[in-house]
Amino acid sequence: MDVDSLIENIADIESRTFSDAWSSESITDSIEQDYNVLFVAFWLDGDIRIKVIMGGPDYDKVNDTHIAIDKDNYVDEEDYIFAGYLMANVIIDESELLRIAVSQEMQRKGIGRALMKEYFDYISPSCVRSILEVRQSNIKARRLYEALGYDNISVRKEYYNSPVEDAIIYECKLSDAD
Repeated sequence: MDVDSLIENIADIESRTFSDAWSSESITDSIEQDYNVLFVAFWLDGDIRIKVIMGGPDYDKVNDTHIAIDKDNYVDEEDYIFAGYLMANVIIDESELLRIAVSQEMQRKGIGRALMKEYFDYISPSCVRSILEVRQSNIKARRLYEALGYDNISVRKEYYNSPVEDAIIYECKLSDAD
């Protein structure tokens, strides 16, 4: 799947998941930034494949990473179903998780956790912490973040629109600063 098709798939999940969905143009603009990285997940019969797309002018050069849940059955990647994505930025020694979503049909298959694992593996060598914000009412996401080691550190009152809602700010310390 080429990057333009990935962007279309991400925009589709965005529109079905978020009231403040990013457009295809916003997604493209984000991955064109040198400090952003995009992780996309594909699914086939219990096998999750993650692609990492580096931000910057060469963002269309895709790096493959494979998280195999079932290594016994090789399948052609074209058979995989686009399942979800995670976008983050990395600036010096800190990362902010900007977006993560799994298509409704692919939820509860470990895809969100697989994306988060790949994200942590990617940022851990250089970052001391990861931060994110999430709607107060998004209990499923908050439980996932807390299970992965994020701590609630702050609240931004009435941060979100449609509907108006507080944002919960989470932090995960990745390593102890010297």
